[in-house]
Amino acid sequence: MANHQELKEKFIISYIFELTLFLALLLASSVAADDTLIQVVENGRINWSTRTAAAMGIGPCEPADDERSTAASADVLEKARINAQKNLLDTISTIRINADLRIADRMALNPEFSVGLSTLVQNAAITHQQYFSDGSVKIELTMKLTGGFAQFVLPEEIRQVDSITATTGMTKSSATLQTKDDTNPFTGLIIEAMGIGAEPSLVPLVVDESGNTVYGPAFVSREFAVSQGMSGFAATMAAARSDKRVGERPMVVKAIRTHSTGNTDLVISNADAARLRSSVVYLNFLKACQVSIVLDLEEDS
Repeated sequence: MANHQELKEKFIISYIFELTLFLALLLASSVAADDTLIQVVENGRINWSTRTAAAMGIGPCEPADDERSTAASADVLEKARINAQKNLLDTISTIRINADLRIADRMALNPEFSVGLSTLVQNAAITHQQYFSDGSVKIELTMKLTGGFAQFVLPEEIRQVDSITATTGMTKSSATLQTKDDTNPFTGLIIEAMGIGAEPSLVPLVVDESGNTVYGPAFVSREFAVSQGMSGFAATMAAARSDKRVGERPMVVKAIRTHSTGNTDLVISNADAARLRSSVVYLNFLKACQVSIVLDLEEDS
C-alpha cells in the first residue's frame, strides 16, 4: 500500500511539473514566434494567426503488479485524451466572440450550445503524443477555429451575401480595392493596432472617430468568415503583408485607439475611413474578409 501511495504521489508531482513546463514553453513560443500572434491562457493556447487552439492532457498509469497490457495502455491514452479535451474546451471558452461576449458566456446561457461545442472538441486531432517510462501518456489536441467551428460559433447576423454592385456599376470580378484617384488597385486591408491594448476576437468591429461602422459583421459574407475568419491576425507588419489574404499591395491604416465598447473594437481616423469608402468596390472587398489586423498581446490577455 505504501509503494502504491508513493507512486501516486510521484505521478502527481510529475504531472504538475509537466504541466508547468508545457505552459512555460507556450509562453516562450509566443516570444519566439515573432510573426505569429499566440494568446496563452491557463490551460492552453490560441494561435490567432493560424486560427487554431491547442491544449494538452496527461493520462496517469495506475501501478500494477504485472506487466501493463495493451488494454491498459489504451485506457491511459483515453484518460489523456479526456484531460486534453477538457483543457481544450476551457481554452476555447476564453475566446472573445466580440467586445461584449466570450464563448464561455454563450455556453452559460445556452446548454445546447455548450453540448454542441463539446462535441466539436471531441473531434479535435492529436498533434503530439509522448509516452513516459512510468507508463503515463501526454498528448496535445489541436482544433481549427474555421470551418465547422466557425459555422457553429459565429453569430447569425453574419449572413451569406450575394455579389454587391457598387454605385458606379462595377462588380467584383476580383477582390481588389481601387480608389477613384488610383489606377493601381489595392489587394487588401491591413489595420495596424499595436500599442493601444487591442485584443483579438472572432468578430472584430472597426469604426471611425464619429462611431460609424467601417468594418463589421454586416459587411462580410458568411462563406468567407467561416472558411478563413473575418480577419487575419499577425504580430508584425511584415507577417501581415505576407498574408495571402491581403495580396501584394494592401492598403494600410492605423488604429488610433480601441472603441469604448471593448478592446476588440478598433477606431481608425475619419480620413482613413473616408479613403477606404472612396474605393469604388470597397463593399465587395470587405465582403471577402480581405483584412489583417496587427496586434501586440500582453501576457495576461
